[in-house]
Amino acid sequence: MKTVLLVDDDPSTVEAWTLCMQGEDCNILSAFDGNGALAILGAQAVDIVVSDWMMPGLGGAMLCQTMKNDSSMAHIPFLMISGHPNPPAFVSYDGYLRKPIEMETLIAAVNRLCAAKKRPPY
Repeated sequence: MKTVLLVDDDPSTVEAWTLCMQGEDCNILSAFDGNGALAILGAQAVDIVVSDWMMPGLGGAMLCQTMKNDSSMAHIPFLMISGHPNPPAFVSYDGYLRKPIEMETLIAAVNRLCAAKKRPPY
């Protein structure tokens, strides 16, 4: 079972993503901004972070950058989701999906990124 951290400032989006991922044998954690996500990441092991880009306070771009610059979190795959047509070029996210997203696309991206994380380096 993989642990998925869902981060979005819109509670209905978090609820929809949660319902989508629950059928995928996932333990779901959620936060409504980047600061909440960092608190969870500091307390619990997570297999992947799925985050909106634009949020009040600490947004997805800064959350991703903070994670990738911290050796204890840099290995965690980060899936950025946004309604913007162009992803932020300055952020080292592992995947990008544009809103609105189909739930099957979200599931496939989470599974792909988690599987890639578990492959041994060559």
